[in-house]
Amino acid sequence: MTVSRRGFMAGLALTGAAALPVAYYTHRHLARLREDEEHPATPGEATLDLAATEAMRLGDRLRGIWDLRLLGADAGLPGLPLEGLELVLDVAPRGLGLIGYLDTPERLRGPQEPRFRLLGDLVGARSARIRWRLVDGNTASMTPSYDCSAVFDEVWDNLANAGDGTLSGRIERLVRSPLQAQEDFRFVAVKRPFPLARERIGLNERLLAWLISPQHRLFHQLWHASRDKWHRLSEKQRNALRGVGWQPGPLDRERDARGRHKDRNASGIDFFFMHRHMLHTARSMQDLPSWRRLPLPGVPLAHDRVGFLRYFDNPDGCSVPPAWVAVDDDEYTEWLRGLKSAEGYHANFLVWESQYQDPEYLAKLTLGQFGSEMELGMHDWLHMRWASVTRDPSNGAPVMSDRVPSDFSPRWFRPENDFLGDPFSSHVNPVFWSFHGWIDDRIEDWYRAHERFHPGEVQRREVEGIQWFAPGRWVEVGDPWLGPATHGCGLSDVQASSNSVELDVETMKLALRIIFSEEDQLSGWLKRAPRRPWYARNLKLARDQLRR
Repeated sequence: MTVSRRGFMAGLALTGAAALPVAYYTHRHLARLREDEEHPATPGEATLDLAATEAMRLGDRLRGIWDLRLLGADAGLPGLPLEGLELVLDVAPRGLGLIGYLDTPERLRGPQEPRFRLLGDLVGARSARIRWRLVDGNTASMTPSYDCSAVFDEVWDNLANAGDGTLSGRIERLVRSPLQAQEDFRFVAVKRPFPLARERIGLNERLLAWLISPQHRLFHQLWHASRDKWHRLSEKQRNALRGVGWQPGPLDRERDARGRHKDRNASGIDFFFMHRHMLHTARSMQDLPSWRRLPLPGVPLAHDRVGFLRYFDNPDGCSVPPAWVAVDDDEYTEWLRGLKSAEGYHANFLVWESQYQDPEYLAKLTLGQFGSEMELGMHDWLHMRWASVTRDPSNGAPVMSDRVPSDFSPRWFRPENDFLGDPFSSHVNPVFWSFHGWIDDRIEDWYRAHERFHPGEVQRREVEGIQWFAPGRWVEVGDPWLGPATHGCGLSDVQASSNSVELDVETMKLALRIIFSEEDQLSGWLKRAPRRPWYARNLKLARDQLRR
């Protein structure tokens, strides 16, 4: 047997080590631990620290306006009353630094600097203990004067921004020694709910009555559902829908919205025309102006205090509501947060806004291609970006995954149900008409683009009382689908005699139950599968763009 020098030395070392007493190694280990405790290593170079998921969600919950009052026998801040104060907080989207201001509402929104500036961080923070310092703006040194520690409590725990939150804690004067008796100086802050669009933009009684009617709610939901689900329905389901007149388009030439041929079957024309038809009717009842441009995202508090506060006051109803957390669906939660972020606006919405007003880009698309691209991309995202969490109209409880599509309980027909993420309710939200008006204006941009590059190839004509276009090279069909009123079969006497696209209520409920019958039958098997709002069912998460 041949033994190499390296193998011999390794064996010798191994046997020697085994022969040494265990106490020797124990002594060395304890000595190293004692050395580390007595002389800890100096911190090395700084590293880039970004907030983890839990820290980001905590920051999202803290961001906003809080109504604050001071309590206790020793309570009082120089120049401020005990009640009627506002605390405004902000955390960078991926940051750990907590900044804010404390003062009266008038001063916070005025030209003067607030009396107190808040400085803190979320390093190691959790809802059970959050700390920050208050800097008195009237002091020359600009050093902290007070230390605050608070406990954060939220009504709807783990759902983020879905309910009221409170901050309750103590304030300590930093000029006092910690050895002195603790002062009775406390505070309570209640987070101000984000104002909903309906609280800022009014719809008149006539228009609102039309929008919340069972006929229109069901029509809008069914029109979208039949097109969106047609390519996935069984032939039995399709024939059942044909029997009640709710196949999407002409018989045996149905125009589904999300199948393989969605960009070539003229479904985009149906999308554009139906919503123009809705806009025409709604604008006959109330002036509903379009967005002239997509609303900008909010500004950081550190850059513009007054602008930050104005955004959270939502004076025009167009501020983006905060994201919420869908328990057990991290992908959807992450997508929703990215969608509502400033980064989502600049990376996606601003690009769409540019492309859909670019004549060179629009001149390459048929009307059907343009409509399909708009519907499946920007349109669905607009609905979810401006959506607030859906709530049960009977008690206000958040319903994170939205109502079951085949649930027609009376409470869902109330005016309070204006969730933008569901076609059953989205049109009741005033913001719906702002961005759908913007989308409709892009049709005219498309027409002007073709007049420039292909003069005379797109001809105007009136369809169903609406200004539209004649079929041709750039307009695939001349018969846009509005439901059984335009392409139905098997119509009941009630449907056939109707002068409106809003047809028989029970027939539409039946059609919706046909569409969602498989989902209802499999509900017991799919309890663990996440259920998402309608316009979020086909979400796409580009991880290299939104996960930053």
